[in-house]
Amino acid sequence: MTLKDIIRYAGTLYGANVAASLVTFGLTILISRDVSRAALGVYGLFQAYFLFGAYASSFGLAPATVKWVAGGQVDAGEFLAYMLTRLALISLLLYAGALCAYLLSFKVLASALVALPAYQSFNVALSAARAKLWRRREALLLVLASLATSAWIFVLLMADHSYWAPIWGQVLGAYTTAAVAFLYMLRQRLPALKRPGPWRREFWKTAWPVFLGSTVFAVGELADRLVIRHVLGLPALGVYVMALTLFNVLNKPVHMLSRVLLSHFSQANEGAGHAKAAEIVGVNLAVLPVMSLAAAAILPWLLPLVLNRNYSLAFPVFAVLTVVILVKAVELVHSSLAVAQDSAASNMKAQVVALGSYGAVVYLLAQSFGLVGVAWAVVLRWSVLTVVQRLDMKRRGVETLPIRVLVRAACAYLAALAFFPIAPWFMGIAYLILGVWLRLWSAPRSWRLATRRT
Repeated sequence: MTLKDIIRYAGTLYGANVAASLVTFGLTILISRDVSRAALGVYGLFQAYFLFGAYASSFGLAPATVKWVAGGQVDAGEFLAYMLTRLALISLLLYAGALCAYLLSFKVLASALVALPAYQSFNVALSAARAKLWRRREALLLVLASLATSAWIFVLLMADHSYWAPIWGQVLGAYTTAAVAFLYMLRQRLPALKRPGPWRREFWKTAWPVFLGSTVFAVGELADRLVIRHVLGLPALGVYVMALTLFNVLNKPVHMLSRVLLSHFSQANEGAGHAKAAEIVGVNLAVLPVMSLAAAAILPWLLPLVLNRNYSLAFPVFAVLTVVILVKAVELVHSSLAVAQDSAASNMKAQVVALGSYGAVVYLLAQSFGLVGVAWAVVLRWSVLTVVQRLDMKRRGVETLPIRVLVRAACAYLAALAFFPIAPWFMGIAYLILGVWLRLWSAPRSWRLATRRT
């Protein structure tokens, strides 16, 4: 794919999510108005359990599916049979775990485990569509998933005003989406199932490092909520969940782009117009941070108008978390490159080192600076991950980006973020000016790209 193809694909996915995201965001406001901050904190724990379980039960199937299907390295009938059997085994394990958790009275954890079989099945199907570059089908499925979950939560909130309404809304939304995707597949001409061949060993050489690295990542995502729960309490966790909700709206274009890049770098035939990593990062650094700074400027002014509880502490936490978007502008390119070029172990090693650095400082920062301290610990984790990842990829001979690019971007972003308490409207402008001055991008080049004359 060319750079324009990548931007168009990611833009289609993100554009399809805009309407659904607005519905989801509005629903989050409704939840925050309907339940207490402590109840919102419990819902945050459910989301943390779900996220951890999503990575820990994936076994790397979804990213490996993208790489192998996009590369055309396996017979379709063999691959379908293999995925079906693996998903069935994963589902049995998850249902058994949910039953054990329920019997031990860990009902929130049990609810998360019940939702995961449907999520994993849907995620693998979505990965296959992405590998085939079926952007319209993928966009439709993503919108359906968001709207189904939102609809269920809205209905359940009418009957129950506790944290169980959003929890079971998310569970039912996962099964609704998986059922629709399954019915759609039955209408297609699926390949005849075949006994998987010897390619399975090579497949797991891709899947296992991705799985281990993502599991370590999930531990980090769960750790911040557990630290807040035990150091600062459930009401503080509710505030942090609100900040994370705002962050996840920003994270959607990054998530959409990462989906496209893995397929892009995994393609077997790279033509002359095949976009390079440095070119993609240049666009990322020009677009994603400006979006983050704009959101950090607008949302603290807008949200108090619709919230009936005091979430003012969430806004500085959210502003700090936006730094992660800057780091991801580089990290998502490196991660996709590593998996596509059979160097996923670089991601795994980086996740382990990053989690260690996070664990060494998070309690101290939480006790000293509260929620803002936890947010800076998260930024540190992502920064360490990116640096270690780059060093290991360079050692393996995989294409990497100069470290000075990230350093310059970080300097420009932090300088712009310093205007948050005094002139938030100026942050995006300051970043653009500093970016040109530090030669992060060329203004004429950016104009040609924007006007489709590249």
